[in-house]
Amino acid sequence: MTYKPQEFWDQRLSEHFDVRGTGETGLSLAYNRACYALRRETLGRALKDASFDPRGKRVLDVGPGSGFWVEYYLGRGAQVTGVDIAPTAVKRLAARYPQASFIHSDVSEIELTERYDVVNAFDVLYHITDEAKWEVAVRHLAEAVAPGGLLLITDVFGTLPRVAEHNVMRPLARYESIIAASGLIRESLTPTHHLLNTELGAFRFMNRAPGLLLMIDRVMIATGAGNDDRHNRLLLSRRK
Repeated sequence: MTYKPQEFWDQRLSEHFDVRGTGETGLSLAYNRACYALRRETLGRALKDASFDPRGKRVLDVGPGSGFWVEYYLGRGAQVTGVDIAPTAVKRLAARYPQASFIHSDVSEIELTERYDVVNAFDVLYHITDEAKWEVAVRHLAEAVAPGGLLLITDVFGTLPRVAEHNVMRPLARYESIIAASGLIRESLTPTHHLLNTELGAFRFMNRAPGLLLMIDRVMIATGAGNDDRHNRLLLSRRK
């Protein structure tokens, strides 16, 4: 295996310090912005359904990359700490968002002594390919959730074949066993994408029309169509 996480993500973010760096580097900026627009809408609905307002809350953003979620939570009045394995991310984000705090570390190794009202791990944990490190990372993040706080994780939560060296998907049951052992309770599981951020096979030409894909995905999510373990989903758990 040649995947070295820190080197991989540092190079990627050095080349694309925008949503392409944490998204699909081979596709357009417009495509990636559409993917993130859908993620933002999904998170907004999930927080609303959970009756959770980020204002004044302490947020740990795991793998902030180029800062999409940092900006999201800061814009809603939260106090944000980011932890990223890539030095480029930590350096640039600290300069861009001086009101936030950033830590250069691997979440499978860091000792999280603080407790947070939100632990946000969007599209991060399936990039931890070592099984032992993945389990430690999930446990660390679950244990970092304060009473009444939320743990937000996205993954396919299925058993899809490995599609890239830096991606390993784990089933929902594995996540839930670690999360439950840390005292959190699952509240919801909702799709983040259907056609966007998906291999479309013979229809991949549609990636050149991200606005159309975004519109279709919004309809599918609103109607509950295609909600299964072939697509990315958001798992929301709470510490009572």
